[in-house]
Amino acid sequence: MKTIKIKKPKYLDAKNLFEDAMGYARKEASKISGIRNKNKMIYSKEKARINLMGEYIINKLDIYITSFPVVSELDQFQKESLASLIQLKEFKRELGYLYKLNTVIKTLKKKNLASIKRSDKPEAVRRIFYGRVLSLKKDVLRSVEKLNEIGKKLREIPEIKLIPSVIVAGFPNSGKTTLLKRVTGSEPEIAAYPFTTKKIELGYFTDKYKEVQVIDTPGLLDRKEEERNLIERKAVNALTNLEGIILFVIDLSEASFSLEEQKKLLDEMKKLEKKIIVALNKEDLASKEQIDKAKELFKEFDFILTGEQDKELKEKLIEKMS
Repeated sequence: MKTIKIKKPKYLDAKNLFEDAMGYARKEASKISGIRNKNKMIYSKEKARINLMGEYIINKLDIYITSFPVVSELDQFQKESLASLIQLKEFKRELGYLYKLNTVIKTLKKKNLASIKRSDKPEAVRRIFYGRVLSLKKDVLRSVEKLNEIGKKLREIPEIKLIPSVIVAGFPNSGKTTLLKRVTGSEPEIAAYPFTTKKIELGYFTDKYKEVQVIDTPGLLDRKEEERNLIERKAVNALTNLEGIILFVIDLSEASFSLEEQKKLLDEMKKLEKKIIVALNKEDLASKEQIDKAKELFKEFDFILTGEQDKELKEKLIEKMS
């Protein structure tokens, strides 16, 4: 099954990276035997220590660096997901800087392996190499620490399946997440404050052996794009760049936003040119007047009173996707 997924960067504990590299090199070099000439034995061991220490650090950093996504290779949804979590310029700068530091270590290893061949003091060459590599330790640790923090945020980006999908949208506190739980049986975080959903939540239900993906997005406010916060931009990103029908959830009780305000935001959704179903939610908290008003206000849309009609809602969603 195809998915939209972003590479999940590895975590690197670099605190003892350099010390571990030296210990590994010393241990492995000590295993060299069978060379009778004392000077040749010293040369072989010191050369091995340069090579082994360098390769240990280089390989660890190479694996770490390449575990991060390449921004230019991402699709629009992934790029905007990334931008909603981190500063892309800082990410590129830090990854580029660590790559540069690793390139310096590669160059030092190559030069000192060449130098040791011409030297009658192999121990001195190895010490010089160790000293120069260790002088980079502080910068490497600082860079890895920053990238580990960035990596932690990148692991929040969900893996979207390329299957029939429903994108749930609406104002904060409209009951979107509760509806997701009812329709899919998933257990998202629910709390009684605005922007409860701070990231995209996923749930699934099955229709005759066919899986349907429900994508719950953070609440949106009816305001200009440049005024929206990073949480709202996650919702805009999903609505704009993912395929699927929109389930727009209306809070009938008007606890936080009027029906007119919610209608205005819904009208903006029409510009996306996606199929829309309106879920008139929180019927139990609304008056008859509010329900009647909503029916009239949203009559141009395909709508359903959610109530306890989970089966009917699923059927309507499936019908809309066909």
